[in-house]
Amino acid sequence: MLNNAFRVLASVRAKLFFVFLTMATLLALLGGYAFHAISTTGAVVEYTYDRPLMAINYARAAGQTFAQMERDLYNGVEKKTLENRLEVFQSDLVVARERSISERATSHFERVETLSSEWAVTFLSNQEELSVAARQKQATLSLQIEEELDTIIELQANESFRNRESAVKGIGKVERYSLIATGLALTLSVLLASWLSVTIIKPLKAAAQAARKISAGDLNTHIPKGGEDETGALLKTLRSMQDSVRGRVDLEQTARALAQTRLVESLENSKDAVILTDADERIIVVNNQVRSLFPELQGANLLNADLQTYFHRSGVPKHIPHIYDEDQNEIRSADGRWAHINAFDTAEGGRLILWTDITSAKKAHQNLTISKDETEAAHAKTLFLAAMSHELLTPLNAVIGFADAMAMHHQRSGRASKQLEMCQIISRNGEQVLKIVQDVLNVADTANTKILSANQEVVDLKEVVTFCLKTIAKDMQPKQLRLIWNSHMAPVKVRGDRIHLQQAVLHLLSNAVKFNDVGGRIKVDIRLCPDNSVALDVIDDGIGIKPEDLARMVEPFEQADKSYSRRYEGAGLGLSVVQKIMSFHSGELRLRSAFGKGTCATLLLAKVYIQNAAQSGSTDSENINDSSITSAA
Repeated sequence: MLNNAFRVLASVRAKLFFVFLTMATLLALLGGYAFHAISTTGAVVEYTYDRPLMAINYARAAGQTFAQMERDLYNGVEKKTLENRLEVFQSDLVVARERSISERATSHFERVETLSSEWAVTFLSNQEELSVAARQKQATLSLQIEEELDTIIELQANESFRNRESAVKGIGKVERYSLIATGLALTLSVLLASWLSVTIIKPLKAAAQAARKISAGDLNTHIPKGGEDETGALLKTLRSMQDSVRGRVDLEQTARALAQTRLVESLENSKDAVILTDADERIIVVNNQVRSLFPELQGANLLNADLQTYFHRSGVPKHIPHIYDEDQNEIRSADGRWAHINAFDTAEGGRLILWTDITSAKKAHQNLTISKDETEAAHAKTLFLAAMSHELLTPLNAVIGFADAMAMHHQRSGRASKQLEMCQIISRNGEQVLKIVQDVLNVADTANTKILSANQEVVDLKEVVTFCLKTIAKDMQPKQLRLIWNSHMAPVKVRGDRIHLQQAVLHLLSNAVKFNDVGGRIKVDIRLCPDNSVALDVIDDGIGIKPEDLARMVEPFEQADKSYSRRYEGAGLGLSVVQKIMSFHSGELRLRSAFGKGTCATLLLAKVYIQNAAQSGSTDSENINDSSITSAA
């Protein structure tokens, strides 16, 4: 029983448990003491600062209220107001007394209450009916009340200062005790770690070194004797393993000779051409496939010959017509057959070379080359877009985020207006560049019809418009634009890609906001056409487009004003993206505009599946006058 108990106590698990339990106890004690110190400090702070500050503040408030009552008395304010002032004064005085920490101030509080009661009698009386003596008494009471309030404030401040000195001393003691406790805990932790290192880590290190030597082939390495714990059992197991490995090595040497014989038989029946050499690079094994692959060696005596006479160490033949592809490590013989070379050293220092006939695979590869090139070309743009998204969008988002963070910091600090303006300029320009990059990526992305066709679904066009209007709402506020949109219309179901339809609508709404004037209006309407298609109109009363510029607006990088000093920023990609999205939905983008009066952009979805007929038209009482736009179109 005693031996078993000692063995359990001497185990690694018991040692680790003891150390962890000790460390946990130290942490608990330090944490408890820290909690006690923090709680005590909080109470000291409350008693030293909070209560006297509240008492001083309310005493000052009572003084200010009393002064206001005197001014009201002089100005002849009505009695109801005077009573309210008196009630506030008495309430502040009560709170100041409750928060007081000075015992000496108690008598002064009582004095103020007595004086204020006497003063209130004359305060609430008819001032015109008071005698000269009453008025003089009232003035005397006022001076006494003010002096008492000043005394109360001074006593609170003095008591707070004395408490502060006492609190500083107490906190100093807490700091010293904390440093001492921390030092003791660290010392004990070092001692426990050293004890673990001697009793556990050192024997484990010895076992690891012995295991590495045994695995390297040193079967006679010394293995130290361990103790009674798990490390001792591990060392005993290593000694047993050492003896077992010695016996197995002898058996393996016997079996190796038999394995070599079987290897020769297997290589002879292999479909690959095989040559095996010894450490002196003499050919000791060669199968018939070598002569079949290289007919030029039919009469040569390869067995026991020097490998370098016929082949390089890499397996490339010498003095035999061939074509060598160094990148693929392949050769082509004179009769057109292809072989892949595998050459590597053996454990005994020899060389093993295998030639695998890959003629049929080569022919299949050539047949697949054309289709592979087409596939790679199709994926090249996708890879480019992924790289562009990471290399451009991620840094731009980081620049915008840091600029906004710095702007927020300067704005909160209330100074450095120049730095705030510069951060805002960086953020605005970054957002402009980010939008241009996104438009470029959208132009390239919409060229892949497989993406759109794979995401076709039934979409509620009304939900798409509602989502886009919520997204663009923040951009409409600076210009105070008015929106006309029938939010109560019935759902309109179309078939398409929701994400790309949202992009198209957002581009049209963004243009309507960008090219509109302050106080302008934007009208959005969904109509059911006679040919069973759906038309989505986005109408603005902005600057409009000249007739000669209207046709090229859907081309990439085109704008009505192409000068370097143009008023409106942008890359001119929005309508091009919308045009491509509509083409992949078998739809159409139509533009109507009257220069200086406004523009109407219409999305026509030709192939639609309508579940509920849409009732078009706005419920707003005010409509945009787009007759000039319609006539111009």
